[in-house]
Amino acid sequence: MSSKVTTLQAPPATDKAICTAPHPSEQQIAFRAHQIFLERGATPGLELDDWLQAERELKAATAKPHDSPRPSAPSRPPLPNPRPSR
Repeated sequence: MSSKVTTLQAPPATDKAICTAPHPSEQQIAFRAHQIFLERGATPGLELDDWLQAERELKAATAKPHDSPRPSAPSRPPLPNPRPSR
């Protein structure tokens, strides 16, 4: 059995598509999963692991810092100053 590795072309991306998409497309996940497959030596048998890793990476990359809620107050009270006042 011969092993043939094919290189996929990256899907065209626009800034608008990247910024507004809440989740990566199936095509983006497939492309990244193929890259992961090639990076680990093109060994078959871990397709699902490659897919899930690609999905995690792309979701993390599209998560914006301002999307996460910020606490309105510090999570713990400030520590008292150990130095005596003068």
